[in-house]
Amino acid sequence: MAFEKFGLEPYRHQIECNKLISEGCSIVLRAPTGSGKSEAVFIPFLLHRKALPFHMIYSLPMRTLVEDIAGRFDSDKFRKRCSGLRVVGHHGKRLEAPLFYADVIVTTIDQTVGAYACTPLSLPVRYGNIPAGAVSSAFLVFDEVHTFEPLLGLQAALILAEHANKMGFPLAFLSATLPDVFVEELRNRFQAEIVEVDEEDISTRKNREVILHYCDETITPEILLKIYDSSNGKLIVVCNTVSRAQELYESVKGKRNCETILLHSRFLDEDRQYKEKRLKEIFDPEAKFDRKGILISTQVIEVGLDISSNVMVSELAPIDSLIQRAGRCARRGKKGDFYVFNVETLHPYDKEGELVDKTREKLKKINGEKMTWVLEKELVNDILSEPFRKYLELDHAAEILNQLAEGAFDRSRERVARTVRDPFSCEVSIYDEPSSLKFDVFKLKRIKIHMGVLKHFFIEANPRVWKIDFLWYKDEPEVDIELVTRVSDFYPFGFYVISPDYALYSKDKGLVLRRPGSAMGFVEGREKVKPEYTFKEESWFDHAEKTLNVFREKFLPLYSYSIKGLSESWKKTEKEFVSYIEQVLVLHDLGKLNEEWQRKIGARNKTLAHSGEGSYKRLPPHATISAYALSNLWNRLPPPFGDILEFVIAHHHSVAAKEVPRYTLKENYREDVESVLNLVGCTLDFKIINDQNCSTSIKKFPLLTNYKLYGTYCFFSRILRLSDRIATAGTEDTLFEFEEWYRH
Repeated sequence: MAFEKFGLEPYRHQIECNKLISEGCSIVLRAPTGSGKSEAVFIPFLLHRKALPFHMIYSLPMRTLVEDIAGRFDSDKFRKRCSGLRVVGHHGKRLEAPLFYADVIVTTIDQTVGAYACTPLSLPVRYGNIPAGAVSSAFLVFDEVHTFEPLLGLQAALILAEHANKMGFPLAFLSATLPDVFVEELRNRFQAEIVEVDEEDISTRKNREVILHYCDETITPEILLKIYDSSNGKLIVVCNTVSRAQELYESVKGKRNCETILLHSRFLDEDRQYKEKRLKEIFDPEAKFDRKGILISTQVIEVGLDISSNVMVSELAPIDSLIQRAGRCARRGKKGDFYVFNVETLHPYDKEGELVDKTREKLKKINGEKMTWVLEKELVNDILSEPFRKYLELDHAAEILNQLAEGAFDRSRERVARTVRDPFSCEVSIYDEPSSLKFDVFKLKRIKIHMGVLKHFFIEANPRVWKIDFLWYKDEPEVDIELVTRVSDFYPFGFYVISPDYALYSKDKGLVLRRPGSAMGFVEGREKVKPEYTFKEESWFDHAEKTLNVFREKFLPLYSYSIKGLSESWKKTEKEFVSYIEQVLVLHDLGKLNEEWQRKIGARNKTLAHSGEGSYKRLPPHATISAYALSNLWNRLPPPFGDILEFVIAHHHSVAAKEVPRYTLKENYREDVESVLNLVGCTLDFKIINDQNCSTSIKKFPLLTNYKLYGTYCFFSRILRLSDRIATAGTEDTLFEFEEWYRH
């Protein structure tokens, strides 16, 4: 079997996924935790690279999952058997692939959506169409789909899937807790094959016996300690809010002869990573040493942490969350007990009150039953079918599509980010009189917190809080530090500093509000010089030829699947489609034939693309000149390819480029143009070239709602910009150097 190449004995659903993916099919895999969902798509991608898109972009709901999955995919068992395979994990705190230049990019859903909208969340917007081209032509995988915010991230994922499907690319949805109504909708929308798991095939599930216990009372420290005393020395507790988890932690810590650990979302990364390491040592289902411990946590352990305890306690939550939590109970096929306790408040599930109520009533009826995969699916169908029917109403996706399109057009990160997650979060730090820090205030360590929590804290405690803004006046940046005086001063994505008289941070408790503490530390800066081209004198013809050759030798083989799919979606032959790309590649620097450009770069007796002598700082913007000079040519192409090629050339240094300055093409420019057109077997009527212009602007940014035009624009842009960069630097290493620099 193919899976045995990687030292794995495959399950039946993995074999089925391998067959379907090898045939280019889209799939929906519904499988319980611990059943090898990730490997079911990753290994087929490795085995059938030539029959699939070059990139796999694997989208997840949160950073901890990215770390876990990327670590599994980048392990020795895969690397040793796949020479040259490059797997990266990428998120807001781990910028491994800002250009999305890797075979497999494991990332968060907001990074994927931002990249697709030419508004990357972890890269200057001017480079936006480079990662966009990867997303628009990749094998897209959406994992743990049930955890995407249903009216935001889930809708954005469906939009990307819709665009990929219409352009002929396969995709995959993976989850444990999706109702039948949603699975069937995915089948119908994307012509996807449904793969289901038989629990009897998976030994760890077959031999697992977890009994559900529902208790109508709320959790108390006494109850927790009593349950711990009846366990084997390990207990995992899941609370719905950070404050509740902190409260129970303080009450339980030190009451038993074991290590007690608190884990929630308000820890600094380095402290959270240390805690997760300790948890693996205590609660790893395959741990070599028998250690005792109590974990008090929140929803952060629902996905991503491979830990297990035979006894678990959870506060009441919607059924999908409870199933995910229960997945940490007796994870490797043992007997376990999963206790669910009632809650006094629905927070943070206030908007899901009906789901919580339905879940409570179902749990009462099945109290004492064994939690099987069949029972879990029945619960999901009974409780979540109606909500998912509403999530699938077309107006929800239409609203998100419009927001994405507007965000892409305006290149607004905030607007794009709002399409994926609840926007009501901000960052906070702790320091007294931050105005004394000036720009160094941005070096303070920060923690993300829900804006509603911060507002409630402000109203109740009346603390000193400063709002921090980064402003531009003329060409000079300034920092604006202002004391907050009213609750309306708080806004999403903002940065706030709290006086240490009202908040503390500790390694064991995290951020605690309403308690006096001390200032948080500063992030240690890591300086790395930005890699720059070492320009050598190069003729205009030579650079065009090199750019074309990079495409033909490197990117044409890599992107053969994507080119085939895109050309078929346009009802074009591959030869026609490649011809459009090659015209862009040889003509992208036409604007450098501007008399002023050649004079300032120091050209004398020949036409130059680069010079080791001239200054590059005061040169006119040649990209928009190239696009405008050829605009009549674009009008003669079958629509909308003219628009696509014009946008691609105009944006080959920045997606924001639009102004076309005054220019006059040099006297003998036709000879240069004819010479490069001969490379691609094309001719040109020079009467249609705009060889001079007073000043104008190119057309507006391409609409994301036109999926074929937009997706093709992104794909062409990626090929041009990467080919141009490699041709200029002379080596592919320039792309790795750029990503390495940006990582720091």
